Amino acid sequence: MPPSDNEEEENPLTDPIPPVHTNIGSSSGVGGSSSSLEDHILNLNQRLEEFFLLSTSRHEEVIGLIRGLDSRISNLEHKFDKYDEDDDMSQEF
Repeated sequence: MPPSDNEEEENPLTDPIPPVHTNIGSSSGVGGSSSSLEDHILNLNQRLEEFFLLSTSRHEEVIGLIRGLDSRISNLEHKFDKYDEDDDMSQEF
């Protein structure tokens, strides 16, 4: 009995995930080597994009940490500046 339209909508057909080919430079399967090379290049491109996004987010995180340290050091400098104005010990040396 053929499936009804409702069953097809609930369970859409999905394409199987193609296996990753590791022998890109092999001479076997001449017709498939260009296809696997294209797949490999697309995979590398996707990985490069993911790496770029990861490095960008990490860069932003590091910049935020550096800014936090900079503001903390600045606050410490202001606190020490107050002590230097009140008690100027540098004249003794």
